Amino acid sequence: MRLGAVHFGAVLLAVALLGVAGCGRPATEAECEQILERTARLELRERMGEADAKLLDAEVNATKQAMRESMMNNCVGKRITESALECVREAQTTKELTEGCFR
Repeated sequence: MRLGAVHFGAVLLAVALLGVAGCGRPATEAECEQILERTARLELRERMGEADAKLLDAEVNATKQAMRESMMNNCVGKRITESALECVREAQTTKELTEGCFR
């Protein structure tokens, strides 16, 4: 039950498009990992409901491992703003994150 490539792919595309606008600053590895983890947690909660915390953590870690290379290639160093990062931290759904945080 891993994170769908569609949602994380949309997040990576949105982050990449921020670079075109030239605003913000380059995203760090830690910030990209935060985006990946938040996206994974939201999507997995939506799919699994109120699952066991250990199971959720294991799935998030597996997703982070599976998406690490893609994250490094498509997120790290791309332009990002503090407001986009704050939006990621506060998003309550994957739709809110993917459609609201990087537009």
